[in-house]
Amino acid sequence: MAAYGAAISLKNTIQTILQSSRISLVPPSPQILQPAYDAMARLQKALLKLEETSYSKIRTKVNDVDDRIKEAVWEFEDLLESHVYEQILPRVESERDHLSFSVDLQSLRQSVDCFVEKVAVMEAEFDIELYNMPEEEGEPLSLRIDFGGIDSNMVGNGISEEFVAVRNGLCAQDGSSWLLPVIGMAGIGKTAFAKKLFDDPLIKSHYELRAWVKVGRKCESNEILRCILAQVDPSTSDQMLTQGDNDDHEELVRLLEERLKDKKCLIVLDDVWKWDTQLVDKLPKENVGILLTSRQQIKECRIECRLCLLNDEESKKLLGERVFGPKGFPPNLDKLGEKIAKKCEGLPLMIVTIAELLSKEETTTENWTEVAEKQHNSVFVDAYDKIAEEMRGQKGSDCKI
Repeated sequence: MAAYGAAISLKNTIQTILQSSRISLVPPSPQILQPAYDAMARLQKALLKLEETSYSKIRTKVNDVDDRIKEAVWEFEDLLESHVYEQILPRVESERDHLSFSVDLQSLRQSVDCFVEKVAVMEAEFDIELYNMPEEEGEPLSLRIDFGGIDSNMVGNGISEEFVAVRNGLCAQDGSSWLLPVIGMAGIGKTAFAKKLFDDPLIKSHYELRAWVKVGRKCESNEILRCILAQVDPSTSDQMLTQGDNDDHEELVRLLEERLKDKKCLIVLDDVWKWDTQLVDKLPKENVGILLTSRQQIKECRIECRLCLLNDEESKKLLGERVFGPKGFPPNLDKLGEKIAKKCEGLPLMIVTIAELLSKEETTTENWTEVAEKQHNSVFVDAYDKIAEEMRGQKGSDCKI
């Protein structure tokens, strides 16, 4: 949700202006600006409703409204920043030792009022489109077991402890089954985390069989069982991936129990939107480790691994490595790289996407200064668009997270 990120950015900008020790707002400037901040807080709550909707809906129109909200928020943020800088810049240039600056926002009153009203209208439109989302078709089962494009190298140092703990837990299971959800917001690296575990040498040596299923918004339990069977019993792969939906559920369960008998199996259920306790209840109760990724907490699970945003140091390290390799930033770009990484708000997906785009640009101080200093540089605009396409399931970034 690009609009959600834009709302966070504008809130941070307003908060910086209101709380800066170097900016003195001329009354009633704080009161003029506060409604815009409050509007962004309301907008964030409205946008999060998308996470609570049915998991088999087509989101094209909702995403269109999301894009328009993002553009409106960015436009207002540019206007606000320009207005502040225009008042500060002349005094910065003429008085080098000036410690504080007076800023008058009264001329922005009408712009703020119009912006708040515009956002309210689009927020209402977002709610309407959210309510009217149509059902989507399911995707071919062969795509649900295809995880070749997932980049597990973006797992940062900050989650190394969680990685080791989960890996040790999965490898310590001897006899009984184990279910562990990996929880976190979109773009934080849940899929990359799961893929790194899936490919880990210790996991491979502990589990004789492994299966990966992308669940997504719409995936029935029989489809999941068929995807698992196609991987743990390659001789039935074509049959399982192409047969119709009129499966005998109990027969699929029986086949799976027969195939997994006396064998340890790791099952990864990636991107679970709607939790189905009945499915897990039908899976074998012995020698099975189940790792699932989801944006939502699974109430039935007492233990979970919750991934958090990367801190500034981890963000900088990841960005530097993705653009320049293990050695990271060259000295002349180190500080600029740190600023760019910080603008990514700790999201690995954003960092990796920005790194991909930066790698195609000239690595000059001038170019990087523009990306680091300009709030809505074209690199970040392209990154938001690319991520939005990826989230919609269209041809977007090749990097799955």
